[in-house]
Amino acid sequence: MTGDVPRLVNHVGLTVSDLEASVAFYRDVVGFELVRRGPRQRTGEWFDTLTDNEGVVMESAILASEGFALQLLQYFAGGEAQAWTGHNRVGNVHLAINVDDLDERHARIVASGQWSPSPIVELPIPGQRSFYVRDPDGVPVEFGEGPYRAETTGVPKRD
Repeated sequence: MTGDVPRLVNHVGLTVSDLEASVAFYRDVVGFELVRRGPRQRTGEWFDTLTDNEGVVMESAILASEGFALQLLQYFAGGEAQAWTGHNRVGNVHLAINVDDLDERHARIVASGQWSPSPIVELPIPGQRSFYVRDPDGVPVEFGEGPYRAETTGVPKRD
C-alpha cells in the first residue's frame, strides 16, 4: 500500500461496563473534555453488519483532548461479559497520556484515594517518567512526562 499512509488515528473506542463512571474518570482524572453523549438506542442493521454483532443496544460518549478522540461504549444488549483487562493480556490496550506536571497529577490521584496509582518510575528514555492507574474497568492508563513522541519510539516522523 505505498502512497496510502494513514494521516492520523480517527479515534480509539473502548467498551465499558458503566458509562457514567468511565466518563467521570476520563474527564476528571485524565483531563479529557466530554464532546458528545449519545442516547441509549438500538443501533440498527448498519452497526450489526459493521461489527458482526446482532441486536445491539448501547450508549456512547466521545471525549477528546488535543486532537485525540476517545469513544466510550456501554452495551445494554448484544454485548459480552466483562473482559479480563491488564497490560500483560493479549489483545488488551493501555492508554498513554502526556501531562505537563507528572508529580502534581500523581499527588492529586494519590490524594483521591482511588485508582491505585503505581509509583512514578524513571524510564530508559532520558528525561521520561511515568506511572499507571486503572480505569473503572481495570484498563491500564499511563501518565507520562518527558520527550515521549514518535521520534523516541523509533516511529519515523512524517513531514
